[in-house]
Amino acid sequence: MYVSATEVQNNFGKYLKLCKVENIVVTRNGKKQAMLLCYPRNSEGYEAGEPFPDYGMSPKKEGYVTYRQFLDMTEKSDNRYELIDGEIFLLASPSFTHQRIVGILYIAFWEFLREHDSCAPFVAPFDIDLIRQHIQLLREVNEDDINVVQPDVLVLCDYEKDINEKDKYKGTPTLVVEIVSPSTRSRDRIKKLGLYMESGVDECWIVDPMNETIMIYSFKDCELDTDAVYMRGHQAKSMRFAGMIIDVDKVFG
Repeated sequence: MYVSATEVQNNFGKYLKLCKVENIVVTRNGKKQAMLLCYPRNSEGYEAGEPFPDYGMSPKKEGYVTYRQFLDMTEKSDNRYELIDGEIFLLASPSFTHQRIVGILYIAFWEFLREHDSCAPFVAPFDIDLIRQHIQLLREVNEDDINVVQPDVLVLCDYEKDINEKDKYKGTPTLVVEIVSPSTRSRDRIKKLGLYMESGVDECWIVDPMNETIMIYSFKDCELDTDAVYMRGHQAKSMRFAGMIIDVDKVFG
Protein backbone atom coordinates (compact mmCIF):
# COMPACT_ATOMS: atom_id res chain seq x y z
CA MET A 1 0.00 0.00 0.00
CA TYR A 2 1.35 3.43 -0.98
CA VAL A 3 0.46 6.35 1.32
CA SER A 4 1.67 9.93 1.40
CA ALA A 5 3.75 11.15 4.33
CA THR A 6 1.06 13.68 5.20
CA GLU A 7 -1.60 10.98 5.32
CA VAL A 8 0.55 8.81 7.60
CA GLN A 9 1.29 11.75 9.86
CA ASN A 10 -2.39 12.63 10.20
CA ASN A 11 -3.57 9.03 10.72
CA PHE A 12 -0.57 7.27 12.20
CA GLY A 13 -2.61 4.99 14.49
CA LYS A 14 -4.60 3.70 11.54
CA TYR A 15 -1.50 2.78 9.53
CA LEU A 16 0.21 1.32 12.58
CA LYS A 17 -2.59 -1.25 12.64
CA LEU A 18 -2.64 -1.72 8.87
CA CYS A 19 1.07 -2.54 8.73
CA LYS A 20 0.24 -5.82 10.48
CA VAL A 21 -1.62 -6.84 7.34
CA GLU A 22 0.58 -5.39 4.60
CA ASN A 23 3.66 -3.21 4.22
CA ILE A 24 2.97 0.52 4.12
CA VAL A 25 5.16 2.44 1.66
CA VAL A 26 5.40 6.12 2.59
CA THR A 27 5.73 8.56 -0.30
CA ARG A 28 6.61 12.25 -0.59
CA ASN A 29 6.00 14.20 -3.79
CA GLY A 30 5.16 10.92 -5.46
CA LYS A 31 8.48 9.28 -4.58
CA LYS A 32 8.99 6.35 -2.21
CA GLN A 33 10.66 7.52 0.99
CA ALA A 34 10.16 4.91 3.70
CA MET A 35 8.33 1.75 4.69
CA LEU A 36 6.25 1.07 7.80
CA LEU A 37 6.72 -2.55 8.88
CA CYS A 38 5.18 -4.64 11.65
CA TYR A 39 7.57 -5.55 14.47
CA PRO A 40 8.97 -9.09 13.81
CA ARG A 41 7.02 -12.06 15.07
CA ASN A 42 8.54 -14.33 17.73
CA SER A 43 10.07 -11.23 19.33
CA GLU A 44 9.12 -9.53 22.57
CA GLY A 45 5.38 -8.94 22.68
CA TYR A 46 4.43 -11.76 20.29
CA GLU A 47 3.72 -15.32 21.29
CA ALA A 48 5.67 -17.98 19.39
CA GLY A 49 3.56 -19.54 16.69
CA GLU A 50 1.09 -16.66 16.56
CA PRO A 51 -0.52 -16.72 13.09
CA PHE A 52 -1.06 -13.79 10.77
CA PRO A 53 -4.80 -13.09 10.43
CA ASP A 54 -6.00 -13.22 6.83
CA TYR A 55 -8.53 -10.34 7.02
CA GLY A 56 -10.23 -11.74 3.92
CA MET A 57 -7.74 -10.14 1.50
CA SER A 58 -6.28 -13.39 0.12
CA PRO A 59 -7.92 -16.02 -2.11
CA LYS A 60 -10.12 -18.40 -0.12
CA LYS A 61 -8.32 -21.54 1.02
CA GLU A 62 -9.55 -24.98 0.03
CA GLY A 63 -12.19 -26.07 2.51
CA TYR A 64 -13.11 -22.48 3.43
CA VAL A 65 -16.58 -22.38 4.99
CA THR A 66 -18.82 -19.34 4.54
CA TYR A 67 -20.93 -17.96 7.35
CA ARG A 68 -24.10 -19.10 5.56
CA GLN A 69 -22.74 -22.63 5.14
CA PHE A 70 -21.86 -22.67 8.83
CA LEU A 71 -25.40 -21.67 9.82
CA ASP A 72 -26.92 -24.33 7.56
CA MET A 73 -24.65 -27.00 9.02
CA THR A 74 -25.22 -26.11 12.68
CA GLU A 75 -28.99 -25.90 12.27
CA LYS A 76 -29.01 -29.54 11.11
CA SER A 77 -26.65 -30.87 13.79
CA ASP A 78 -26.77 -31.52 17.51
CA ASN A 79 -23.00 -31.02 17.74
CA ARG A 80 -21.38 -27.75 18.81
CA TYR A 81 -19.06 -25.96 16.41
CA GLU A 82 -17.02 -22.79 16.17
CA LEU A 83 -16.17 -20.88 12.98
CA ILE A 84 -12.86 -18.99 12.95
CA ASP A 85 -11.52 -17.38 9.77
CA GLY A 86 -13.50 -19.77 7.57
CA GLU A 87 -12.40 -22.89 9.44
CA ILE A 88 -14.77 -25.08 11.45
CA PHE A 89 -13.86 -26.59 14.82
CA LEU A 90 -15.91 -29.31 16.53
CA LEU A 91 -16.27 -28.73 20.27
CA ALA A 92 -15.79 -31.90 22.29
CA SER A 93 -17.92 -32.79 25.28
CA PRO A 94 -16.39 -31.05 28.34
CA SER A 95 -14.68 -33.03 31.10
CA PHE A 96 -15.67 -33.12 34.77
CA THR A 97 -12.81 -30.77 35.71
CA HIS A 98 -13.81 -28.36 32.96
CA GLN A 99 -17.42 -28.20 34.13
CA ARG A 100 -16.41 -27.85 37.77
CA ILE A 101 -14.27 -24.81 36.94
CA VAL A 102 -17.05 -23.32 34.82
CA GLY A 103 -19.40 -23.54 37.80
CA ILE A 104 -16.92 -22.00 40.23
CA LEU A 105 -16.16 -19.06 37.93
CA TYR A 106 -19.80 -18.46 37.06
CA ILE A 107 -20.80 -18.31 40.73
CA ALA A 108 -17.86 -16.02 41.59
CA PHE A 109 -18.68 -13.69 38.70
CA TRP A 110 -22.37 -13.68 39.58
CA GLU A 111 -21.68 -12.87 43.24
CA PHE A 112 -19.54 -9.90 42.22
CA LEU A 113 -21.66 -8.64 39.33
CA ARG A 114 -25.04 -8.78 41.07
CA GLU A 115 -24.21 -5.29 42.33
CA HIS A 116 -23.65 -4.18 38.71
CA ASP A 117 -27.08 -3.81 37.15
CA SER A 118 -25.69 -3.53 33.62
CA CYS A 119 -23.47 -6.67 33.60
CA ALA A 120 -24.13 -10.40 34.07
CA PRO A 121 -22.25 -13.70 33.56
CA PHE A 122 -23.32 -16.45 31.14
CA VAL A 123 -21.97 -19.88 30.22
CA ALA A 124 -21.64 -21.99 27.06
CA PRO A 125 -23.27 -23.08 24.87
CA PHE A 126 -23.74 -19.46 23.84
CA ASP A 127 -22.87 -18.41 20.27
CA ILE A 128 -20.98 -15.14 19.97
CA ASP A 129 -20.50 -13.46 16.57
CA LEU A 130 -17.24 -11.51 16.27
CA ILE A 131 -15.65 -9.48 13.48
CA ARG A 132 -12.02 -8.38 13.53
CA GLN A 133 -12.23 -4.60 13.66
CA HIS A 134 -9.09 -4.10 11.58
CA ILE A 135 -11.05 -5.28 8.53
CA GLN A 136 -13.02 -2.04 8.55
CA LEU A 137 -9.78 -0.16 7.81
CA LEU A 138 -9.26 -2.18 4.64
CA ARG A 139 -12.65 -2.73 3.06
CA GLU A 140 -16.39 -3.03 3.61
CA VAL A 141 -17.36 -5.75 6.06
CA ASN A 142 -19.54 -8.65 4.86
CA GLU A 143 -21.17 -11.63 6.58
CA ASP A 144 -18.28 -13.95 5.75
CA ASP A 145 -16.12 -11.84 8.08
CA ILE A 146 -18.19 -13.16 10.99
CA ASN A 147 -16.51 -15.62 13.36
CA VAL A 148 -18.67 -17.68 15.70
CA VAL A 149 -17.23 -18.82 19.03
CA GLN A 150 -18.52 -20.22 22.31
CA PRO A 151 -16.48 -18.97 25.29
CA ASP A 152 -16.81 -21.22 28.35
CA VAL A 153 -17.85 -18.28 30.55
CA LEU A 154 -18.54 -14.72 29.47
CA VAL A 155 -19.66 -11.41 30.92
CA LEU A 156 -22.07 -9.22 28.97
CA CYS A 157 -22.70 -5.57 29.79
CA ASP A 158 -25.55 -3.35 28.57
CA TYR A 159 -26.70 -6.40 26.65
CA GLU A 160 -30.41 -5.73 26.27
CA LYS A 161 -29.79 -3.45 23.28
CA ASP A 162 -27.86 -6.27 21.54
CA ILE A 163 -30.60 -8.91 21.63
CA ASN A 164 -32.37 -9.25 18.26
CA GLU A 165 -35.94 -10.25 17.39
CA LYS A 166 -34.95 -13.96 17.47
CA ASP A 167 -33.69 -13.62 21.06
CA LYS A 168 -30.08 -13.96 19.88
CA TYR A 169 -27.26 -11.88 21.36
CA LYS A 170 -25.40 -9.93 18.66
CA GLY A 171 -23.04 -7.75 20.68
CA THR A 172 -19.46 -8.05 21.93
CA PRO A 173 -18.73 -9.57 25.36
CA THR A 174 -16.86 -7.48 27.90
CA LEU A 175 -14.98 -10.46 29.36
CA VAL A 176 -14.51 -14.03 28.13
CA VAL A 177 -13.04 -17.13 29.75
CA GLU A 178 -11.51 -20.10 27.94
CA ILE A 179 -10.72 -23.27 29.90
CA VAL A 180 -8.04 -25.04 27.88
CA SER A 181 -7.73 -28.77 27.35
CA PRO A 182 -4.97 -30.74 25.57
CA SER A 183 -7.02 -30.66 22.34
CA THR A 184 -7.81 -26.92 22.46
CA ARG A 185 -4.62 -25.52 24.00
CA SER A 186 -3.18 -24.04 20.80
CA ARG A 187 -6.49 -22.73 19.49
CA ASP A 188 -7.52 -21.08 22.76
CA ARG A 189 -4.13 -19.52 23.55
CA ILE A 190 -3.31 -18.25 20.07
CA LYS A 191 -6.11 -18.23 17.52
CA LYS A 192 -9.02 -17.35 19.81
CA LEU A 193 -7.02 -14.99 22.01
CA GLY A 194 -6.06 -12.96 18.95
CA LEU A 195 -9.66 -12.96 17.73
CA TYR A 196 -10.95 -11.66 21.06
CA MET A 197 -8.34 -8.92 21.12
CA GLU A 198 -9.09 -7.73 17.59
CA SER A 199 -12.88 -7.90 18.00
CA GLY A 200 -13.25 -5.40 20.83
CA VAL A 201 -13.40 -7.73 23.87
CA ASP A 202 -11.97 -5.96 26.94
CA GLU A 203 -10.53 -8.93 28.83
CA CYS A 204 -9.80 -12.62 28.32
CA TRP A 205 -9.03 -15.27 30.95
CA ILE A 206 -7.16 -18.42 29.87
CA VAL A 207 -7.63 -21.04 32.58
CA ASP A 208 -5.18 -23.95 32.33
CA PRO A 209 -6.12 -26.94 34.57
CA MET A 210 -3.02 -28.90 33.53
CA ASN A 211 -0.58 -26.23 34.74
CA GLU A 212 -3.01 -24.81 37.31
CA THR A 213 -2.62 -21.24 36.09
CA ILE A 214 -4.95 -18.40 35.17
CA MET A 215 -3.66 -15.99 32.54
CA ILE A 216 -5.50 -12.68 32.24
CA TYR A 217 -5.15 -10.45 29.20
CA SER A 218 -6.51 -6.91 29.06
CA PHE A 219 -7.10 -5.23 25.70
CA LYS A 220 -7.41 -1.60 24.67
CA ASP A 221 -8.22 -0.34 21.17
CA CYS A 222 -7.94 -3.94 19.90
CA GLU A 223 -4.35 -4.24 21.13
CA LEU A 224 -2.82 -6.02 24.13
CA ASP A 225 -2.71 -3.58 27.05
CA THR A 226 -1.61 -5.63 30.07
CA ASP A 227 -1.34 -9.29 31.04
CA ALA A 228 -0.67 -11.33 34.18
CA VAL A 229 -0.26 -14.98 35.20
CA TYR A 230 -1.63 -16.29 38.50
CA MET A 231 -0.63 -19.62 40.09
CA ARG A 232 -1.64 -21.53 43.22
CA GLY A 233 -1.36 -19.37 46.30
CA HIS A 234 -2.29 -16.28 44.28
CA GLN A 235 -5.51 -14.36 43.74
CA ALA A 236 -6.50 -13.77 40.13
CA LYS A 237 -7.58 -10.15 39.68
CA SER A 238 -9.71 -8.81 36.86
CA MET A 239 -8.30 -5.71 35.18
CA ARG A 240 -11.65 -4.69 33.74
CA PHE A 241 -13.67 -5.07 36.95
CA ALA A 242 -11.82 -3.57 39.90
CA GLY A 243 -12.35 -5.70 42.99
CA MET A 244 -13.27 -8.92 41.18
CA ILE A 245 -10.78 -11.32 42.77
CA ILE A 246 -10.76 -15.14 42.75
CA ASP A 247 -8.50 -17.54 44.70
CA VAL A 248 -6.59 -19.74 42.27
CA ASP A 249 -6.56 -22.57 44.82
CA LYS A 250 -10.36 -22.51 44.92
CA VAL A 251 -10.58 -22.72 41.12
CA PHE A 252 -8.39 -25.83 40.87
CA GLY A 253 -9.55 -27.55 44.05
